[in-house]
Amino acid sequence: MALDSYIRPPQLNTDRKFPDNMLSAHALLSRAKNGEKGSKKEKRYAVPAFNVTTIASINAAFTAYEMLGSSGLLAFSNSALKFLGRGDAVFGLEVVHDYVAKLAKRSSVKIATHLDHGDYIHDSGRKVVQEAVRTLTSVMADCSTDEKAKRPTPLEANVGLTREVVNMAHPQGVSVEGELGVLAGEEDEDTKSDFSTYTNPVELERFLRETGVLMLAPTIGTMHGPNKGKPGQKVKLNVQLAHELLKLADSIDPRICFVAHGASTLYSQVTEYAIRTLEKGNFSNGSLQKWKDFVGTDWDQIEGLIEAGFCKINTDTENRQTFLAKLLGTVAQEAAKIDIRYYDTATTEALTQSYIQKLIMAGNYGVWHDPKIDIKKFKFDLSKSLADAVGGAS
Repeated sequence: MALDSYIRPPQLNTDRKFPDNMLSAHALLSRAKNGEKGSKKEKRYAVPAFNVTTIASINAAFTAYEMLGSSGLLAFSNSALKFLGRGDAVFGLEVVHDYVAKLAKRSSVKIATHLDHGDYIHDSGRKVVQEAVRTLTSVMADCSTDEKAKRPTPLEANVGLTREVVNMAHPQGVSVEGELGVLAGEEDEDTKSDFSTYTNPVELERFLRETGVLMLAPTIGTMHGPNKGKPGQKVKLNVQLAHELLKLADSIDPRICFVAHGASTLYSQVTEYAIRTLEKGNFSNGSLQKWKDFVGTDWDQIEGLIEAGFCKINTDTENRQTFLAKLLGTVAQEAAKIDIRYYDTATTEALTQSYIQKLIMAGNYGVWHDPKIDIKKFKFDLSKSLADAVGGAS
């Protein structure tokens, strides 16, 4: 799949007008990389990309963004889109586009929508990516791994396929994220790998120059899923490689923003809450042990990546764990409440707390307006209501 390296990839159309209060993901990440908050310039921060899978999780994210004045980045996997679209990912994109656009129009912050791990290798995935370019503000062209064949994609093919997506998306103002290297672990049934490879700096230069992507997910030791290592052992990222890759990317185009995949942390207050619930109830020992064995990526390492220039932090597992922990606790406390909204409200408020926690940790607050809550008073606590956790509006 030869590429004419003398033909420059199309530039991202920054004049594109999206629905009210919606921007490309790259526009939000550029502000983060440059430390822009309102008219002020501060230290770098990151935009957590929340993988949302239900209408309730979308609502929770909007609540968190608006409480903090944050840049909002909603990421949708293929499996989430199929769930939202009653088995049809393309229809799911239509549902997402209409719902988010209506919420954004009423919002006090700016929002981007992003297709996570878009498969442009197989025909079924290509249809989803093509529709995402039409309906979302950002797409990921994940052409680094052939999930069906369970093997890395040759560099030539990865470059060529990713360039096709850039050719289609950039003129429409839709930013594109590429991936170079293979990330191990399982995010969901559509995104998983039993092996991993680090990003090669020599390959990176060619990939960036020939594809024209402005967002890049390198592989530096992060991992998808709830078990990012062995219990009791700290996950070690290749920070030296990360700095080398960042320096190279900046020399090629300082607009390029780096993305950390598999970067979910493990909230001790969530696991402790779930373990206490499981120990009190009539649950299988297998479930209890799984909670005890969960391993996340230590936040100090992710924080170091942000300071170095990673400005998109993908976040999924910790929010799933928060939802499940709160559901277990709510059912244990009130297992005969015949009102779906009771349980939905409890888990949605828990998700909102989880989102607020990560936004504060990433420094993504006060971007579009001052926070409506006192962030110093916020305490992430699943035993509390959202109102009590935020300490009341400021």
